[in-house]
This record gives sequence, C-alpha cells and structure tokens, in this order.
Amino acid sequence: MEMPGSSPPDSALTPAAAPPRRDVAAEPPASRRWPGWASDRAFVATFALLTVAAIVPIWRVRFLPLLDLPNHLAAVHIWHHFDEPWTRYRDFYELSLRPAPYGAYHILTHLLGHAVDLEDANRIVLSGYVLGIPAAALGWAHRTRRSPWLSLLTFPLAFSLSWACGFLPFLVGVALLLAGVVALDAYLERPSPGRAAAVALLSVGCGLSHPLILFGYYVCVAALMLCYLPRWSRIAVALPLFAPAVALIAWQLVAFKSPMVDLRSGPRFQGAWVPWHEMLRSFPEYTLNSVSGELDTRLFWVLLAVTSLLSLWSLARRFGLLLPARDAAPPASSPLGRLHHHRSLVLCAAMVACYFLVPLHLARPFDWWFVSGRFSPLICFFGFLAIPAPLRGRSRLLMAPAAAVALVLPLHLSEKYASFDGRLEPFARMVARIPPGAEVLFVSLPPRTDEALIIEGTNHFSSWVQVMRGGFSADGWHNVGFPFKLKRRLPAPPSNRGEWFKPDVHGVAYDYVILRNERPERPVFTAAHTSFRRIEREGAFTLYERTR
Repeated sequence: MEMPGSSPPDSALTPAAAPPRRDVAAEPPASRRWPGWASDRAFVATFALLTVAAIVPIWRVRFLPLLDLPNHLAAVHIWHHFDEPWTRYRDFYELSLRPAPYGAYHILTHLLGHAVDLEDANRIVLSGYVLGIPAAALGWAHRTRRSPWLSLLTFPLAFSLSWACGFLPFLVGVALLLAGVVALDAYLERPSPGRAAAVALLSVGCGLSHPLILFGYYVCVAALMLCYLPRWSRIAVALPLFAPAVALIAWQLVAFKSPMVDLRSGPRFQGAWVPWHEMLRSFPEYTLNSVSGELDTRLFWVLLAVTSLLSLWSLARRFGLLLPARDAAPPASSPLGRLHHHRSLVLCAAMVACYFLVPLHLARPFDWWFVSGRFSPLICFFGFLAIPAPLRGRSRLLMAPAAAVALVLPLHLSEKYASFDGRLEPFARMVARIPPGAEVLFVSLPPRTDEALIIEGTNHFSSWVQVMRGGFSADGWHNVGFPFKLKRRLPAPPSNRGEWFKPDVHGVAYDYVILRNERPERPVFTAAHTSFRRIEREGAFTLYERTR
C-alpha cells in the first residue's frame, strides 16, 4: 500500500519515467518532480512532535550546562548593555564591532535581544541551531529526491560533543553551512536572483560564524560543484556569489588582527593528529555524547542500525530481491549521472576526509581544542540522507526506532539538565543578594565535575555572574577581539584551576567571592584572612564578603 503523499526517490522510478540520456540540465526542477511531504500526515505529525521535543532541554532550565555558553552570552551582554551605568562595563572594556569570525552567534543574539530578554534571545538562537539541522535535512531530501522520513535521523545530531562544549559560534555555523549547501544545490539546478542572494548571504554567514565552518563549507561547495559537471557555465556563474565572503575573509586576514592568531615566532602551523583507528573508535562519542551515562551513545548505535537496515533494504530493492524487476531502478546512464544522483555520498566522503585529515587539536595559528571531531555530525547528516529507500506505506515503520531516539534523547538531556540546574539554585540566590556595583569572583574548586555532565559545567560561571550583576568577568573571551576589547582586568586564577586561588592575591580585588566545593574542614579563607567573612553556605556554594 502506498500513501498518496509519499515521495519516491530515483530508485523508485520506472524505466519509462527516466530520461533516455542522463542530462542534468534536462531534468525538471526538484520542486516539480518530488511530491510535497505535507500531504503525508503521519510524517507531519511525527516531525512536529520531534520539533517540540528537540527544544525542551533549551527552554526547561536557566543554566544550560554547555561549557563555553556563559562566556559567549556574557560577550553579547557586554555589547548589548555597554552604556548602562549599572553594568560598569566601561571601566573594563571598549567595544570592537568590526566584522570578525565568531560573530554570527553574537550578532543574532544581540539583534534578538532588542525584542526579548537576552537570555531568551540566546535560547531562540540555540533553538534555531537545533531545528536548523532537521530543517536542512528536509530541504536536502527534497533536493536529492530522498524520502522526507530520513530527516528524522538528523534530529539527534544537534546534541554532539560540540554541543556539550558550548561551541556556540561553531554550532550556529553548522546550521548556516547546511542551509548554504541546500541553497547552492538549488541555484546550480535552476539559477534565480533569489537563490543567488541566498547563496551569497549564507556564505557570508559561514564566514562570520567560525573559520572551521567556512573551511567545511568550501569543501562542500567544491564537492557539490563536482557533482554538477559538466555544467561548466552554471558553475562559473555561481562562483562570483562567493565574492562577498572571500572579500570578508581577506579583510579579516589583513585588517582584523585577532589576539587568537599567534604568528609572532616559530612555525605558522602546529597540529596534533591521532591514529585513524582512534578517530574511528571515538566517532560515536564525538557524534552523540553530551551528558553522563551511556544512553546517548547507545542511541547512536540505534540510529546506525536503522540506517544499515534501510541501506540493505534499498539494495535488495535495487537488485529486485524484494520487488518485481519492473519496480527496480533503471541503471544510471553515465558516471556523471550517477555522481549527481549520489551527491549526498560525495558530500559525506568530503566530510570523512576532513574528519581524518584535519588535526584533532591545533596549537597554531589558532589554539583550538577538538577540531576534526566536529565534522562527525556532518558525516552522519549526509550519510543518513544518502539512502534511496522510498519509505512508503507500511515501510515507514522502519523509521520508528529513529523517531524514538529523536524523542527520547532530548527528554533524557532535559532531565540531566534539570538536575544540574537544581543544584545551582543556591548559586542563583547568592548572586541575587549581592548589591549592584559590587565586584564578584566565582571560583570552582575540585572536583569540578557534575554527576549529570561529561564536562566541567561550572568552569565559566564567572561570566554568569557578569550577566546577572555586570562588572568584570575574569573568564571572558578577552582574546577574540569581538565584540569588545579588554581595557583593564582584575587578578584571578584560571577558570579550570580554582585550586590556585589565593585570598591575599586574588580575593582582595573583589567585594565578594563565591566558592564551589569548598570543604568545611579545609576552608579557603582561614582565621588569618580577617578581611573576609563567610555570610552564607548552601549546597556546594559558599559566599564570602570582603570587609572594609
């Protein structure tokens, strides 16, 4: 039985429906040859349910435990509230608003902050990232004539290790990259002014999001253009669309001297690679591991099992093992025709190359941790959407395990996040009782981990204090150069070395100090530190006030 809204891929076409000669230019546009997914009510209902579930972790808690999130949000807060006296930002910073890498997240959040609270603006941007992945998958399935049901496989990909680390500019760039690939594919098929503008804007967006995103996007652009050979004129017309992004890159390299770039001496490039078998072994964790426990990684194997089953089923149909030969796909007429039809696999292969060939960590020209591992969700994205299974009628039940994974994972994350957020209630109350205008230092002592997380989730909470009370954060992104530059700083230990805190060196520069995990039998402030008094201890947090 076939549902009227199902959308067969190329492999489901009969020989009579295929052109006698494989000519990409002669094919009708995808919008005409692929029935709309909106008529499949089961798919629409499932997609809508998973859309709501996917953003529950973002909106359920206040303190979302993504490692770098407080620093990025604080950077936007400095920009957004720079002229407000209560923040005292002018004492420590000056604005630097030249277009720069990492800027896309900050710009979007700042603009939305004019309409809603800045913390809600952050949630909206993160929701856009999470939902941007399945939305791009739906568009790419449309472009490549795959079943829209395959887009359900991509919902969990938002919650990768990069998500846990809070790489917000990179994450926003992932959504822009995928949208850019869909837009470029649409333009190469049928150019129009609107599609040209979309390609140009999205490429600039990639350039403003993260340098690694721009690199990955251009790798995808090269791979996708290869799939449209021999349409040389169409490719040539598309190349000028990237001129604005290239000009932005050139300006950033020449005029924007970010403190993050270290070229003062020594080699210009230093990276650390790990053996390919280690990268292969780590692939599930890089793709789907963001909280404690093994459930999220086990769910990855469920997704892999579903895609393997769909691939085997598609191959069986291809060779007429499950259906009569007349329902099997006709062979492609040329190598270039097959390349175009399987361009999802080409893009998947390009991302695999980035995963294995790019260093896992960089020391120069950028000090980046976890570089090549960030490509793992992109490998899965294009790999999942390469399957030509039509998924009509009862065959859609094959997607039930994937839909269950996409539903269970965000609800599981939200429970973990809620338990973490509950343990932070004393912290929020302590910050709320601190008077405006006071300088506050937050110090996280060992053990810095949390039972719900795989990362040290409170390392950067000095920036949460800054968002709530203004002033200086000793842990902000002072070396990026956008949207602010540092004028003056206060002494503080590194965020991941709270045990180096010295009351007589660091504490004396602040009015209040909040300690996490101070042991009552080994207080940080002893009887010798008469200028500090403890005013509250609750849960894992202790609040000290410096007396005058």
